[in-house]
Amino acid sequence: MKRILVFSDTHGSIGLCKKVIDRVPCELIIHAGDYVGDARELKRLYKDKEIIYVKGNCDSFFNAPEYEIADIDGVKIYIAHGHRHMVKCEIGYDTITRAAKERGCAVAVFGHTHAEYTGENDGVILLNPGSAKYGGTYGVIEIEDKTPRVCFIREDMGF
Repeated sequence: MKRILVFSDTHGSIGLCKKVIDRVPCELIIHAGDYVGDARELKRLYKDKEIIYVKGNCDSFFNAPEYEIADIDGVKIYIAHGHRHMVKCEIGYDTITRAAKERGCAVAVFGHTHAEYTGENDGVILLNPGSAKYGGTYGVIEIEDKTPRVCFIREDMGF
């Protein structure tokens, strides 16, 4: 089984990320934007971990990709912040689903809304880990026998 940790919307606060990375074994870490600087700091701190990140709507001054695709054991994951897919609007999940399907992805990871979400749309599994800073949440993707499972987890942040 492969495990992927998914963070988004850290907005300058990576305390939860460090706590989780130090505790939960994983093969990959995804940061779905806002702030790229946080993802780069995680890369600096965890040189032994593969970290993929994309830029969000608050990352206009960073040179980073708008989207990435990860291929883990034959399962393709589309990664985007979601603001360009309008995930805060009613059509947003259809838009990000279509982008994932066009690229042959079984899973779409996004952030932007600060609200955690898992679901399925037109055969694509959707995961929004919520906001690590504001909600104390992160996501997990587990892949076993080419079958992805996703969830989000809320940590006790002491407030």
